Amino acid sequence: MVQLAQFIAQRIARSDDRKQISKPIVRIATWGIAVGVALMLLSLAVVQGFQEEIRNKVIGFGSHFQVTATDRTYSKDSQKLAFDPAIDSILRAIPGVRNVQTFASKPGILETDLGIQGIVAKGIGADYDTTFLKGNLKEGRLLTGHPDSMEVMISSYLAKRLGVRLHQKVSVYVFTENADPRQRNFKVCGIYDTGLEDFDRQIIFVHMRHIQRLSGWGLRAEGIIDSVCYGNQFVLGSLAFGGEGDYQWQWSCDDVTDEGPHFVEITSDTTITAIVHDEAHTRPDTVFFDFEIQDQAPPLDCSDITYTIHTSGGSDRYYIGGYEVLLENYNELIATDDAMFAQLTSKFLQTQKITDRHPEIFSWLKMLDINVIIIIVLMIVISIVNMTSALLIIILERQAMIGTLKAMGIHDQLVMHIFVRHAGRIIGKGILMGNFIGLGIALLQHTTGLFALNPENYYLDHVPISFDWLTYVMLNLATLVICLLSMLLPARYITKISPVKAMRFS
Repeated sequence: MVQLAQFIAQRIARSDDRKQISKPIVRIATWGIAVGVALMLLSLAVVQGFQEEIRNKVIGFGSHFQVTATDRTYSKDSQKLAFDPAIDSILRAIPGVRNVQTFASKPGILETDLGIQGIVAKGIGADYDTTFLKGNLKEGRLLTGHPDSMEVMISSYLAKRLGVRLHQKVSVYVFTENADPRQRNFKVCGIYDTGLEDFDRQIIFVHMRHIQRLSGWGLRAEGIIDSVCYGNQFVLGSLAFGGEGDYQWQWSCDDVTDEGPHFVEITSDTTITAIVHDEAHTRPDTVFFDFEIQDQAPPLDCSDITYTIHTSGGSDRYYIGGYEVLLENYNELIATDDAMFAQLTSKFLQTQKITDRHPEIFSWLKMLDINVIIIIVLMIVISIVNMTSALLIIILERQAMIGTLKAMGIHDQLVMHIFVRHAGRIIGKGILMGNFIGLGIALLQHTTGLFALNPENYYLDHVPISFDWLTYVMLNLATLVICLLSMLLPARYITKISPVKAMRFS
């Protein structure tokens, strides 16, 4: 009987009676479904593309997670944290983690000849994933990996507002915890533009070593040798910067704890060290006084001795603002958060998801899903209304055939099945046409960027497209099933058709 229903449904579909008024109605219904499916697919592709583009830009500025000291809030001023290779290894071992990078940030002021602007200086190091910066670089180049390079990357927004050009020097001021201003001059090596004005007008990128030094997280020792020498006696002293103050020195030449001056008699080639500590147990720094005797004949004189002064480079480099963790897949955010919490609870560290640091942006992006749901519901309702009208007209036109089938003993359920199958053909054809139109336009936009946007209003310069093929398949199946089930209601009109009346007035 199923084969009979299929055979009759095929004959109805292939019939070419131009006097039938249902032909244009069927075409309208088919095109209605096609346009509806195309709009559903395009709305999904555009909204998901927009969400993905904006999300990736926000993540590019701050990664999926930041792991910081437990006393840090959502402030843009990093609190110092001693770098621990074990923590770095733990984070890298978590499934789904793509990269772990250190960072530090400090609010400050960017000054040029034309004005000033409040900024956040973000310090990055050699482990930083520069994919985001490369993708949004408009002029110049990225920062070099050398920690002593006095280079800065700024946004197009800041460049236009402050009249800054590539390779021009700018001044950056930051403030310590004691409201002490500290200033550095940088040369602009690159200009980026993401279109996210809230971020572009604030964030500049420098090497992390500058943030470490400007923040004074570590200790830095300096050595002093008096220009006046007495025979072979030198006057040595030391200065200290950074840390928590209340410095103490440990000299290799004397059992004292002050900065000097100390009189030291040089009788042979030697190296004298002064290690500086503070009461907060900040990692110490060491200054080295290297002496070399040129003429060994006594009596020794200052002119016979040469010296050099150098340090271990300061302990700033052992402190960071935190770790940034990038994931392979944004959808694993919650699962990774649970895994990180389990690994880091005993380490007195806290993890902050990107959705927690910028809840307003991600709430807004999530609200866009409501628009897609409304469009999908409306398009399905319109498709059902169109097909209901078309099916009723087809049934009315085929009353004589329905009466004949009933007279031959075919029950109502099978006759209903015939017309529902016929409606399914129309719906299927409309869905295929809709996929061809919708995905065709989406592919065209994805490859050419034909439809442009105003980045000042939309944060993007073109309509973004994202393809989620599994979602498209599910949407097509759901549309087909819902529309077919909806056809059962108008098909029930067949049960009210009397075989005698249908054949009498045919």
